[in-house]
Amino acid sequence: MTFKKKIVTCMASAMAMAVLLAGCGNSNNEQTATSEPQVTEAAEDKAEETAAPTTETAAEDEIQNKDASTMSLKEAYKDLFDIGVAVNSWQLADKKVLARITKDYSTFTCENEMKPDYLLDHNASMEAKDGMPVLTTEKLDEILTMAEDAGLKMRGHTLVWHSQTPEWLFREGYDDGKDYVDKDTMLKRMESYIKKVITYCQEKHPGVVYAWDVVNECASDNKGLRTDSLWYKVIGEEYIEKAFEYARKYADKDVKLFINDYGMTSPERRKTYTALVKKIWDQGNIDGIGMQSHHDRENFDVAQIETSIYAFSAIADGIEIQLTELDMHYNDNSEAAMKEQAENYKKLFDLLVNVDTKGHANITNVTFWGLDDEHTWLTGFKKETSYPLLYDKDGNAKPSYFAIIEAAEAAKAAQ
Repeated sequence: MTFKKKIVTCMASAMAMAVLLAGCGNSNNEQTATSEPQVTEAAEDKAEETAAPTTETAAEDEIQNKDASTMSLKEAYKDLFDIGVAVNSWQLADKKVLARITKDYSTFTCENEMKPDYLLDHNASMEAKDGMPVLTTEKLDEILTMAEDAGLKMRGHTLVWHSQTPEWLFREGYDDGKDYVDKDTMLKRMESYIKKVITYCQEKHPGVVYAWDVVNECASDNKGLRTDSLWYKVIGEEYIEKAFEYARKYADKDVKLFINDYGMTSPERRKTYTALVKKIWDQGNIDGIGMQSHHDRENFDVAQIETSIYAFSAIADGIEIQLTELDMHYNDNSEAAMKEQAENYKKLFDLLVNVDTKGHANITNVTFWGLDDEHTWLTGFKKETSYPLLYDKDGNAKPSYFAIIEAAEAAKAAQ
C-alpha cells in the first residue's frame, strides 16, 4: 500500500518554545540542549501516541542480508518524503559518482557553490553603473545544467548568510577600505542580489530549484538573534523579514522558501524560531523550517528532535519541516560503533516516518550532508577523522544505510 501525504495536524498554538540544530557545511556544530523544555500535556500525549514501533528481528536480518546495489533510498521513501544529498560540482561531473547520487537521491544541495562568495563578482560590482551587485554565473549554469540532465531537483543554498558573504558587499563602492553603506542602500543591494539569483535559475533552468534557504543561521548561539552578522549590523533585525519578502516576490509560486539553522533542538532556539517563523508565516512569505541536524555520538537525543518537530509543526497547518544537513559524527568506525550509529539513525527515521504518516508533522525532505565518509566537512571541522554518513570512504554501504531502509520497510509493513 502506498503512503499518501497527510495534512499536518495543528497541535496547540500555545507551544511557543525554544530552538536548536547544527551548522551549515562550514559553520558550527550541533548544540546540546542545556535545559529541559516545557512541553504541554497535549504535546506529551501526541509524542506517546506516535512513539516508533519496535521492528521484528527477522525484518532486520532480511534487510541486512540484501545487496545495497539493489536498493535505493529515494525509492524506499518515495511515498513519504524526498531524500537528498549535499555534493560539489565535480561530483556531478563524474559519471560514476553521479550514478551513485541518482541511485539513492532525488534532490541535492550544493555544499558551497551557491553561497554569495561563489556567486558575486567583485570587479563587475565595483564597475556597475546602477550600483547593484553583479553575479558570475558560469559555474552556476554548469551546475544547473548537470542537475537538469540528471533529473535532479536542487535546493538553493543559501541567499542570505552571515558567513561566506564578502564584507565588501556591505561597503561603499564595494571597497573594503570604505565605510559601510546605509540601511536603505543595503536593502536595495539585498533585493537586487536575491532577484538576480532566483530569476537566473528560473529563467535559464526552470523547475530545477525546488526550494531556497532564504536566510541561514540567523539565531544567536545563546539567545535571540545573531547580532554579529553584517546583515544585522547594517540593516537591523528586519533584514530577515525583508529577505523573505524579496524572495517571495521573485520566486515562482511552487518554489518553497525556508529558514535554516543548526541547534534547532535547544530550548532557546526553539523559542526564537517559533516566534520568528510565525511572524513571517503570517506575512505569507515562508513555507517551512530547515533543521540542519548535525548530530554526534554524545549529544544525539531523539526526544529533543521530536519536541522541536512538534513545536515547529504547531506554528501553522501545513508548515513544512525538512532535515537539511543531516550527519552524525563518530570518530570510531569499529563494528560496535557503526552498529550504534545505525541504531541512532533508525530511531531518527522511525520518528520521522511516524510523525509524517500520522499527520502530526509535514516532513517533506531529508538531506544528508555528504555522499560518503571520504567527503565530509566534519573531519576538518572536528580535527579528527569522522565517519558520519551512510557510505564508508570506499563507497560501501554502512549499517546505517540498511537501518534507514529498514525504517521505511517497517512502516510499509505496518500499513
